[in-house]
Amino acid sequence: MIKIKDFDQGFKTKLYDGVKKIEANSQAEAVVMIKHSSGKYMVYSIAAAGIVFVAAMAYFMLSPIEYDPYTMFTTSVVLGVLMALAFVLFPGLYRVAVPKKIRDKNVEIHARAIFQKAQMYKTIANTAFLVYYSLVEKKAVFLADYGVTLNTPQEEITAIENMLNAALDNKKPKAAILDALVKIAPIMAKYLPIVGDDINELPDDLDIEL
Repeated sequence: MIKIKDFDQGFKTKLYDGVKKIEANSQAEAVVMIKHSSGKYMVYSIAAAGIVFVAAMAYFMLSPIEYDPYTMFTTSVVLGVLMALAFVLFPGLYRVAVPKKIRDKNVEIHARAIFQKAQMYKTIANTAFLVYYSLVEKKAVFLADYGVTLNTPQEEITAIENMLNAALDNKKPKAAILDALVKIAPIMAKYLPIVGDDINELPDDLDIEL
């Protein structure tokens, strides 16, 4: 699974260049954020560890082979701890343990909270949009103000959302994310052409912690 540390400064520079290209050719105000996770899922790793512990104890107790209590308990605890540790080392396991509906809802809520906290709805023409990537959930959200949604056909917005999510499944996700921004630029230029002097109202390197 791609990790947040994989997005180095070189990638961020290219990312901001992509954002600038969108804004230079349209009224759109773009912000791209990439976060490790949008939810707190520790309870699922603890539950998985508990299930492994109980299963191990059940095996020892029902096994025709006799084990001493110390071995039974210690081995069960170690197996439970290893299961919990597996979620830390391989966060993609949360996509198996956590229902998709919950993961998608958390990403949506997080994206909307960022949009509100950053006050992205306050651009002059209401043409701001947020591209939000959440890596653990492997989910992208395209959240746009009404100036974008009113002028851009729904099929185009759906195509953008599909393209953004497909980038995470690509063998080279970083390159695919950058390529997605390149493809968004002409769409925004077509439906939100520049009118008069264009002002950059949002920082390209905007980052919000909730």
